[in-house]
Amino acid sequence: MKALQKGFTLIELMIVIAIIGILAAIAVPAYSDYIARSQAAEASSLAAGLKTQVVDNMQNSVCKTDNTAIDEQEGKYGTAKITGDNVTMTSATSAMGDTGCKIEYTVKGSGVSAAIKDKKLVLSVLKNGSLRKTTGTTMDDKYIPKAYL
Repeated sequence: MKALQKGFTLIELMIVIAIIGILAAIAVPAYSDYIARSQAAEASSLAAGLKTQVVDNMQNSVCKTDNTAIDEQEGKYGTAKITGDNVTMTSATSAMGDTGCKIEYTVKGSGVSAAIKDKKLVLSVLKNGSLRKTTGTTMDDKYIPKAYL
């Protein structure tokens, strides 16, 4: 009679451990990229909240006022503020033309992913009300919401 095998051999356990290690080596960097992208996405909600104020300011031919309480919003991972000095659009400016007003999102220095720590996302306000990434952005494109690229 054959004895029944009980348990796993050492080689079988080592193979399972190796497979788990390989999967973890792939999953950890993907997860940290996902975390950084989700934290950077906060810029979208803060910028959307400031667009109304930008339109109000533009009716007075300025991009920002001296009142930081209405031209700036604090989020969990960063701060968004309206920047720019004067509205530069004219009646000839196309719908996708730059107005001269910008929304600058600055990521905090602590409590965020190291990939986006202290980075900036500068969004240009276009005539049609949409936002687009512009010069001054230090955040890597892979973390910026696709709508702004």
